[in-house]
Amino acid sequence: MDILNKTTEGITKHALEVIKKIDEEQINLMIEKIIHSESIFIVGTGRSELVGKAFAMRLMHLGFTVYVVGDVTTPAINDNDCLIAISGSGETKTVTLAATTAKDVGAFVIGITGNIQSTLKELLDVVINIETKTKEAWKYYTSSVLKGDYDDLTPMGTLFEDTTLLFLDGLIAEFMVRLSKKEDDLKMRHAIIE
Repeated sequence: MDILNKTTEGITKHALEVIKKIDEEQINLMIEKIIHSESIFIVGTGRSELVGKAFAMRLMHLGFTVYVVGDVTTPAINDNDCLIAISGSGETKTVTLAATTAKDVGAFVIGITGNIQSTLKELLDVVINIETKTKEAWKYYTSSVLKGDYDDLTPMGTLFEDTTLLFLDGLIAEFMVRLSKKEDDLKMRHAIIE
């Protein structure tokens, strides 16, 4: 269990350090745009999509109108809406295409990425920079494995995805305070058909 404990401790420590570095102005702008948008759309693929769906669920519990891109009941996005695009690499085709489409119709685009020199970053109105290893791990390989350290036990986008999930869950707490919501308010919107 030593590996389990060290790895989870490392992930948690890393996530906390990265979240503290996120530009507060960008966070506040993200919060304001979400609050004042008619609808919120969330896009990601793979594990980033799962993180996005968890955030979408909590936003719905808070009373927001929220959709996950790709679901069959998702309507068209318009200029009163915002898109939250999640991609560690910032190059995921589905995500960059969704961001381009959202920009084309005048929607506000918020991005959560680990690569601020990416295609996605160029499309964003708000950039939430999660400074961490993504699937593009070659530079981390040269700085750790080649020095004799064991192979990375947080493979591919794990650190990005875990950090993003913690950031977004922390953001839910921020919304709860700003909107004067209690846990009971969220429970009222929890699914009763499961």
